[in-house]
Amino acid sequence: MEEKSLLQKLRSYPPAVFFMLGNEFCERFSFYGMKTILFIYLITEHEFSPSKATFVYHLFTCIAYLTPLIGSIMADSVFGRFKVILYGSSIYVVGHVLLSMGAVPFLSYPIRSSLDFSGLFVIAFATGCIKPCVSAFAADQFTEDQKDLRSQFFSFFYFAINGGSLFAIIITPILRGRVQCFGNQHCFPLAFGVPGVLMLLALILFLMGWSQYRKYPPSKENVGSKVIAVIYTSLRKMVGGASRDKPVTHWLDHAAPEHSQKMIDSVRGLLNVAVIFCPLIFFWALFDQQGSTWVLQARRLDGRVGHFSILPEQIHAINPICVLILVPIFEGWVYPALRKVTKVTPLRKMAVGGLLTAFSFAIAGVLQLKVNETMEFPPTLGRIYLQRVGNESLITDFRYKNDGKLIGDGMLPKGRTELDAGIYTFNTGLKNESQDIDISIQNKGYVMAVFRLEQGVKVVKFDYKVEKTDNGATRVFVVTAKDDENSLVYAINKKGKILSSCELKSGSYVDVIPGIISDPNVRLYWGPKGNCSGTDCPNTVALNAQMGAVHVLHIHPSTTEDDFNLLVRPNSVSILWSLPQYVIITLGEVLLSVTGLEFAYSQAAPNMKSVLTAMWLLTVFAGNLIDMMISGTRLIPHPALEFFFYSILMVIVMGVFILLAMQYTYVEDNDEEITITESEKKDVIALTEIESGTATNDKKE
Repeated sequence: MEEKSLLQKLRSYPPAVFFMLGNEFCERFSFYGMKTILFIYLITEHEFSPSKATFVYHLFTCIAYLTPLIGSIMADSVFGRFKVILYGSSIYVVGHVLLSMGAVPFLSYPIRSSLDFSGLFVIAFATGCIKPCVSAFAADQFTEDQKDLRSQFFSFFYFAINGGSLFAIIITPILRGRVQCFGNQHCFPLAFGVPGVLMLLALILFLMGWSQYRKYPPSKENVGSKVIAVIYTSLRKMVGGASRDKPVTHWLDHAAPEHSQKMIDSVRGLLNVAVIFCPLIFFWALFDQQGSTWVLQARRLDGRVGHFSILPEQIHAINPICVLILVPIFEGWVYPALRKVTKVTPLRKMAVGGLLTAFSFAIAGVLQLKVNETMEFPPTLGRIYLQRVGNESLITDFRYKNDGKLIGDGMLPKGRTELDAGIYTFNTGLKNESQDIDISIQNKGYVMAVFRLEQGVKVVKFDYKVEKTDNGATRVFVVTAKDDENSLVYAINKKGKILSSCELKSGSYVDVIPGIISDPNVRLYWGPKGNCSGTDCPNTVALNAQMGAVHVLHIHPSTTEDDFNLLVRPNSVSILWSLPQYVIITLGEVLLSVTGLEFAYSQAAPNMKSVLTAMWLLTVFAGNLIDMMISGTRLIPHPALEFFFYSILMVIVMGVFILLAMQYTYVEDNDEEITITESEKKDVIALTEIESGTATNDKKE
């Protein structure tokens, strides 16, 4: 029979599945769009510490991977897949509305918190409920004689998954960090609102196919309860002494005769396979940190690549891109080449994948050590930083006011000095004019400008946060001997666009936030409001905008670039240095995660597939639980050491796994023939967000 063309095959598809493709693209965009910016939202808007933000982020993921068990039970036993998707998608939209409203900055914090966290819970619950149903419902639309079309459809389905997530990871950070709204340099209402609109569109697309769907009633079958019953019966009899009355070859055999031998054998095979899921728990503990601790690391990297700027969350887009590239390469070239020189088994691939995942965190730890060298650490407890600027050259007798203790030799140098918080006195000039300065707020940075004017000495002081700027900005504080509220300072790029402005007043500042494409070389202009409005101002100085940096500029009649003083160092480690860890962890994902699920399917009885799905989802839940307990509690306070800890932990886990794998006997023949179609594999893989485009197919290597 002549092979049908792609267009002919597409015409043979049930019309309803095209609505499901659009639904999946929009739903994945909505979920990943929200989740991509969630960690930074918790840090910037809720002002959570990194560890608390990590805890909440992984708690959200835990809920999102625990609730699919509820969704599958409701679909199989109560409502059926169609109604679960319909009801779940409807409350999904409500969750996005709550989260978008909570992001509006002029609402009170209690109201925002209530909206945000109720929205996050609703989204986690809703996405979890529909997760086990969407791909299976799409497969339901094909008849039994359309198995080839169904398998091909899942390639398009995976394209929709990857396309939605990839576009979300790229676009929503731009809406968050490169669009300003409500007077805020972040526009979280828009960044959360757009995914909400996409989820509404997903619901509309789903409803459009209502009349064309095949809707099957719930099966009412609950294999999970049967598995629990077999295990419970065996344990009960063992505790009751049945093992002495009737010796058996395996402890599960005690479940007979209450349960059939076929069911007992199926549960035995399931427990044998369960050991394979142990390394997956730790894999997910490492893998899911791409959205938390790795984003935290990326915030302190230099996102400028030439004239382009990359936001911290966007670097995660490397994962779906690499998956789409690597899977065909491995399937088409790597595995066939390796089979010519060695035996390629699923367990070997999983072992290599786990070790690669560990290696990615070792690389992350080394990178963090380099980042630490560029960090600006705050003053030690009870102390402050004092940055002295101004044209007064002589400051003497600098001492603590309370006890009169002289600081050093009493000569306060220009630049930064670390001191105890408190009130100080000092003398200026040859006449020893006495001055006081209150710098008593602990762990702050202070700028003290001492000016020699015709009418005497003037001391100007303001405080600043000793931390790198957010959003890739370069901040420039203004300090001047004479404040002039009728004059403005402008930051202007080479195209003449005003990036930021402030009053010519000490303590005011301009933030230079890079665009998607922008030149780091900008200029500052200043002058009277009525006489100039930007590049026509008479005074100007050049600025090289560096991400994370904070400067103070002394403005006077003859200001030059030498009047910049660095308060906080810039991010000087390029974000491109994080690419190796992303590529390597993606290799680990392809080798370990995808292969692990397929291996489990090939080794367990066919009637155990739904239980395997539940166990698979629980590994993601358990992995994020580990993240909550370690990273979320700041158990290891130093980020680099934490990365190394995870790396070593994964190596140990994989060492145990390799020892167990060496003793494992592959199941080549079961009582019933086990076949694993591409659609079956993708059906379950879709539940997890591996979302790798295709799965491997070498169960009998």
